[in-house]
Amino acid sequence: MNAVLRKAMLLACGGVLVASGAMAAVPSPADSDIPAGLNLVGTSGGVADVRGEFTIVVRDLAHNPIAGSSVVISFDNCEIDIRVCSVQTWPGVTPDCASGAVGEVSGVTDGTGTVTMRIIGGARNTSSGAPAEGFQCATVFADGVNMRQINVGAFDENGSGGVNPADVSVYLADQFDGDFEGRSDFNATNTLNPADLSILLGVTLGGGSATSCGAYCH
Repeated sequence: MNAVLRKAMLLACGGVLVASGAMAAVPSPADSDIPAGLNLVGTSGGVADVRGEFTIVVRDLAHNPIAGSSVVISFDNCEIDIRVCSVQTWPGVTPDCASGAVGEVSGVTDGTGTVTMRIIGGARNTSSGAPAEGFQCATVFADGVNMRQINVGAFDENGSGGVNPADVSVYLADQFDGDFEGRSDFNATNTLNPADLSILLGVTLGGGSATSCGAYCH
């Protein structure tokens, strides 16, 4: 094999390795773990309620975790009903109120490709009735890749006074009005049923969402 041919082969192999490395860094929706939904919570003593905690794991096509991946949750399609707090107290969760109609939150994956979040926010549901979002109004992106649509529930149904019996009351109106409201689908099953009520009662009695957001993005 002459020197020219050998050099050409080495360059070709190097190009394949570089291409493979670049491809490995691209998030793969099919290989990643994204929940079907998230639930906005309140706080207690400045700490976001643990009942809103969820985890996202970003992986590439080879099922390898991607460290340092930028995970963004956009609430653009949730503008009718969902409100995100302009101040997020959970470490690593960054709000961006200037993005979109509702705002977005972001975080960065750790060495295992994992980011864990609790997001503070609420809904516009009131006793007089309010328009509601459908199922899975939020979008999860990882390094700009659309990973999936997810549902957004809000334990603080009326967005004030913390999560209390008033929120249970307006939730019940959602459950029995014959329509579907994504804000009240706490287990992300695309239906409202006693399981959702049970989850809300647990949050109400738990005290972790005793305080509502002080200022919403929009």
